[in-house]
Amino acid sequence: MIFFQQFYLDREKDIIVELYMEGDRLFHVIRTPNHHTGNLITNLARLCALETAEDENGLKVIRGEIPCYFDGDNRRMYILRLGNTKIANIYPDGKVELKASIPAISKTLMSQTKDYRLGVEKTIVKTYIRGDCKFRTDLHTHMNGNLPPDVLIALGVVHQIRYPYYYVKKLGLKCTPSQLEKLEARRVDAEKALGDIPLTGRHRERRIDDFTFINFADLILGNLRDAAFNIERIRNSLTIPKDGQAVFADLEKVYLYRYVFTKGVRDSEPFSGINIAGIPDRDVCAFAEKMRQDREDDRYRGNTLYQDLLLWIAREYQKRGIEYVEISDTSLLNRAEFPAKLRQIHEIMPTVTRETGVLIRFLAGIRRIPLTIVRDKITPNDYLSENLRCLRAIAGDPYVAGSDIIGEEINDILELRSVIRELVAIAGEHAGFTLQIHAGENDSLRDNVANSILCAAESLRPGQAMPPLRIGHGLYTCDLHSAKGRKLLDDMLRYGVTLEFQITSNVRLNNLSRLERHPLRQYLKAGVSCVQGTDGGALYGTNSIDEELSLEKLLGLTHDELCSMRRAEDAV
Repeated sequence: MIFFQQFYLDREKDIIVELYMEGDRLFHVIRTPNHHTGNLITNLARLCALETAEDENGLKVIRGEIPCYFDGDNRRMYILRLGNTKIANIYPDGKVELKASIPAISKTLMSQTKDYRLGVEKTIVKTYIRGDCKFRTDLHTHMNGNLPPDVLIALGVVHQIRYPYYYVKKLGLKCTPSQLEKLEARRVDAEKALGDIPLTGRHRERRIDDFTFINFADLILGNLRDAAFNIERIRNSLTIPKDGQAVFADLEKVYLYRYVFTKGVRDSEPFSGINIAGIPDRDVCAFAEKMRQDREDDRYRGNTLYQDLLLWIAREYQKRGIEYVEISDTSLLNRAEFPAKLRQIHEIMPTVTRETGVLIRFLAGIRRIPLTIVRDKITPNDYLSENLRCLRAIAGDPYVAGSDIIGEEINDILELRSVIRELVAIAGEHAGFTLQIHAGENDSLRDNVANSILCAAESLRPGQAMPPLRIGHGLYTCDLHSAKGRKLLDDMLRYGVTLEFQITSNVRLNNLSRLERHPLRQYLKAGVSCVQGTDGGALYGTNSIDEELSLEKLLGLTHDELCSMRRAEDAV
């Protein structure tokens, strides 16, 4: 048999369909190499009444033949079905028309259990959404979680960012002898430059490796023999872990891997052997080629990395039919960073919007607790006061839509009462300024949603109307059927609160294991405004279309309920 083509059944490229031709017969091999427990492929096979076999590496695969058909115009095609659902039309010229896919939620649940219970209709989803309820916004997302790994990898190559030696070691990436020799020489220089640092043992060794870099273009294009292997390892590092149950600490680690690209610094030694056509992954290659073409376009030839991030975020949203986005970004409250960031936004966004039709605005992200995952990074005790001072300076900027209290929900929102009071005061000075608060994401602090509304309401000055208030997640509250719950619903209606839901991130971060417990339909029935977000969808292998499909297929939302959410986002 001769290798013919391959495609994927999911966004994260975890479920691989390899195609092989023998004469006029076409065969498939379905693999899940990133999921080592075997649960994912075992559950998929059982769901579709198929048998598994073992490949040469001892991993489970699904093998079979794809039937050949001729249409009314005598065109030959092969139609792959799984569980009586059409997956793809495959043509002799290699073209693949994907008709259905597996959402990240279903994939995650299949990988976490040996006893997967969702049916085919909730696992293999046809990608069609009715036009009158198609969502056009993403109102809950995060700057560094937006772009798919393949786009970030392409940006890393084109911008020739520096990539830390620590991650080369951590991910087990393969280097040529000359690359390793250069890295070791740079490591000696890095150790000298760091001098006496207050770290010992493995922490000291890690710090030295963190400050030893290889040009990312060199890492990929200077070692084409291992490029496919390295790209796959790097791609997997840029999303939430595949097997088992992830938690918020896993999310923070993924963000560190992403910061290498989203906050990237150009390597001090340019790599001269740039041959984009040599990139072995066709999607990464296509993205990089488009970026190369942008360098010949007067509109984009001078783009910084940050401006290219904004351009590609807009292009990815354009693909999904999204027209308006609000992105949370903590760097807008970094005194050293925000002037340059705002300048770059103003320079590039009008052109980006003209090309894509996507309007991007920003929510200044305020961490509810300091970021602690970066060793010996010291956060000042008055960081919240500093954030508020920066926010006052930028609140009137036309690209700043409001603020967002973000971070792991491990503290009572009442601890931030004074911060919310100041945010309400800022909103009173800037019409339309939005207050977004992450609350109710996990079940440990069920009063945070109600108390978020309370803090905002009690902060209103005489005669001041409630500013636009949105609660991100709102998954866990008191019992909505209780007297306390009915008061919460009444307060939401009274103050015009909007709830934002992102079910894929809830499942992937182990905050929701039983979909039937999701409260969205209760809120909709009560008349509360509800919208959808992605929560930085690329982190979780999802996007705006997949999220809406999940609401319909997995939560069972009706057409009327989806239309209600569409009206809520239109109002925003």
